[in-house]
Amino acid sequence: METLDPVSQTSARADALRQQAHLSIFENSPDCVKILAIDGSLMAMNVNGQCVMEIDDFGAVCGAMWPSLWPEPIRAHVEQAMATARAGSIGQFQAQCPTAKGTLKWWDVVVSPLLGTDGSLQGLLSISRDITGQRDADERERKLATKLRFALEVARYGEWDLDVLSGSVSFNAHFEQCFGLAEGATGWRLEHLFARVHAADRAAVAAALQSAQTGQAGLNVEFRVVWPDTTIHWVHMRGSRYLEAGYDNHLTGLISDVTGRARDAEALKSAYLKEHASVSELERQLNQQAADRDRMWRLSTDLMLVADFNSRIVSINPAWTSILGHQPPDVIGNDFLGYVHADDHAATIAEVGRLASGLTTLRFENRYRHADGSWRDISWTAVPDIDLIHAVGRDITDEKRAAEALRQTESALLQSQKLESIGKLTGGVAHDFNNVLQIISGNLQLLQMAAGADAATLKRLATATVAVERGARLASQLLSFARRHPLKPVVADLRELLQSMDDLLQRAIGESVAVELAVDHQLWRTLIDPNQLENVLLNLAINARDAMDGEGRLTIELRNAELDAAYCAGHPELCPGQYVMLAVSDTGCGIAPELADKVFEPFFTTKREGEGTGLGLSMAYGFIKQSGGHIKVYSEVGHGTTFKLYLPRSMAELESLPAALNGPVVGGSETVLVVEDDAQVRETVVEILKGLGYAVLKAADGQSALSIIESGLPIDLLFTDVVMPGSLRSPELARRAKAVLPGLEVLFTSGYTQNAIVHGGRLDAGVELLSKPYRREDLARKIRFMFANKQHVEALHRERSSLKAAPPQAGCETRRRSILLVEDNEDARMLTAELLESLGHGVDAVGTAEEALLRLARGDIEVLLTDISLPRMSGIDLAAQARAERPALDIVFVSGHDKDNAGLSDPAAKFLLKPFNLAQLDSALGC
Repeated sequence: METLDPVSQTSARADALRQQAHLSIFENSPDCVKILAIDGSLMAMNVNGQCVMEIDDFGAVCGAMWPSLWPEPIRAHVEQAMATARAGSIGQFQAQCPTAKGTLKWWDVVVSPLLGTDGSLQGLLSISRDITGQRDADERERKLATKLRFALEVARYGEWDLDVLSGSVSFNAHFEQCFGLAEGATGWRLEHLFARVHAADRAAVAAALQSAQTGQAGLNVEFRVVWPDTTIHWVHMRGSRYLEAGYDNHLTGLISDVTGRARDAEALKSAYLKEHASVSELERQLNQQAADRDRMWRLSTDLMLVADFNSRIVSINPAWTSILGHQPPDVIGNDFLGYVHADDHAATIAEVGRLASGLTTLRFENRYRHADGSWRDISWTAVPDIDLIHAVGRDITDEKRAAEALRQTESALLQSQKLESIGKLTGGVAHDFNNVLQIISGNLQLLQMAAGADAATLKRLATATVAVERGARLASQLLSFARRHPLKPVVADLRELLQSMDDLLQRAIGESVAVELAVDHQLWRTLIDPNQLENVLLNLAINARDAMDGEGRLTIELRNAELDAAYCAGHPELCPGQYVMLAVSDTGCGIAPELADKVFEPFFTTKREGEGTGLGLSMAYGFIKQSGGHIKVYSEVGHGTTFKLYLPRSMAELESLPAALNGPVVGGSETVLVVEDDAQVRETVVEILKGLGYAVLKAADGQSALSIIESGLPIDLLFTDVVMPGSLRSPELARRAKAVLPGLEVLFTSGYTQNAIVHGGRLDAGVELLSKPYRREDLARKIRFMFANKQHVEALHRERSSLKAAPPQAGCETRRRSILLVEDNEDARMLTAELLESLGHGVDAVGTAEEALLRLARGDIEVLLTDISLPRMSGIDLAAQARAERPALDIVFVSGHDKDNAGLSDPAAKFLLKPFNLAQLDSALGC
């Protein structure tokens, strides 16, 4: 059997496939037809294809992989087309590939699957059509169109196409410009564009379009177009019917703007008329007005001015009306200096002189009067032209206001940052100073106790003590400025505070200063520390007295005020909202403007040496800021000064201050743990406490104190500094200590409060603080007050236990009374109610004065038994209101303070001192 070579074998396989698929196209097609194996190898090619591909010897490529015959960048497209055909679809692509002889041609290639009689894939059929000529023709046509487009663009011709049947018009950008259309205009119809044609030209344009539509003549017409801004432009439109099949209902052509040529023709005509005829004055004025109606002149947002060198206004543009509110007839012919601010006259006249000498004004600012009487800042650019001035003015009023607002905001921010930095420094100094004062004060008090009857020594010690108190006040002022003073704010009515200070203020400022008060009738409430506000008000009044040399008028105002976002924008730390405004005004010498920003700095004073510490206003500044408010000074030299204090409005109910701790100084036998990192302060307070009879333990830091507490030693009170070294902070020490000893009392002390126990400008709820430096008496009274409530609850527990062991005889029916018990301590309230019920009384128990007033309204209560220290309204205020409504009501007060220290004004009032027993309770009730 004869063995065939690979080429013959491939051709045999191709013939079999061709015959099996009945491919008559193989020989008859003028294109290049190829049969490929499934893997893409070339099996056969028709004769025409070999000719087109310029292949002289097919055997040279037979069996080659078809993708390899294409340039590398095209092979991916070839592979994709083959893959598509293998999947049963038609693959297609266009690409450029050289022939066997290197001729570069473009091919349109289709690859389809070649199926056997059983429908299985036997190979691939590829037909490649030479489209080089078509591509070249397309490219020539594209280049020609580009050149034509470029020529039209250079010549600024607009293209248009009109669908005669529908009336729709399509066009390019230059057409838009000719008709004054917005950029990118679409959806325009013939009637829309026809509306832009000048009314006098519409008939001629309509006739020309009609002739062009009927084919009688080509379109060649020149007419006027009225733009939306009312300006008139001349255009020249050419066109004809489009003869290509399918477009015979279209007119197409070009359009160009010939306004310049038309105006030139008009100008030549005008020149001719001026040369050969006398032009009336009216025509001259009309021509001048027409020249002034330039588009920029009318539409400019800047002021445009033509004036002579005598300041007489010749012409103005419409912007004068929109910017300055003046109508042209009211302005033209007037002296423009009549509209210039008087303070700017001299500079404006000088600038006109410069223009008269031939100089150009690049930037000149003055103020022009608006028709409503206000003033606008205008920046002018001007040039001289023979006997006239041509000027353009830009309104910079808003820019200058914005720049000034920004300057003021930056200045306020810098001042606030400066005071904040000084505050941090002074706060640290005050902390160390208070520790020093505490050591001195404690040792002076111990020396006073040891001095006996030595009068000279006692006098010296008293003098030194007074000096320490002065230093303590100084440190307190520093802390107020640094916003580190421990405030005890309550919701207050400043009108009542002002009335209570009336006598004190008059004594402080003297009889020669008249005091005037102005108070809103419906004054809002505010959250404030009344004691600190009294100090601020007293300082301001004394400063006012000194500024008036003891004679003048002091005005104090209390007003409701709302600060808006515009005002707060200049004060970054301030939030818009409702405030209570306290203003203090004097008729004194005033403060120089250059000193106004310094008056709140510590130790700065305008008084003579020795007349002031310079801390009064800084203390006021810090206190108001710490209270969430704002302070502002207004002053004019020779006319006086006003300080305005803004305090945030509070929506809560009014509160009363707890009574001050006075009365006798007593000690006790309880155990106190002192935690203080300063060794000298620690030893001094330990000695004072021992002198009062207390058992004392001591620790230098929180961790050491916690170890003592966890050791199991009995401790009644933890007395700890707030600012402590180490990782265990004082509030955490207190929390963990109470977890070990639930009955433990905690008293903080500090010369410099931190956010550890102060939030929102006030002490945390339930926190007791004794500020440094403190006296022996202050420490003793504070500790006894804290133990009083604790001992009261313990005593009530003992009384309840004794009742269970031996219940007392119930009171007789005639002694049974209806009692309202008011006590904020839940344990004390529950135990006292139980004791009252054991005595046979009917009891209602509440925790606040507000709840008590609601209960009293029922009218069946005979006895009001109330603690004096309540959360908001005090027991004294509650009793006064209850007595006013029910004069026959029996009232019994309860307090941990002794009677003289409880704040009672009625010496005959019934009073129970905590802790009390059952017998004392029974006696106070009159049973």
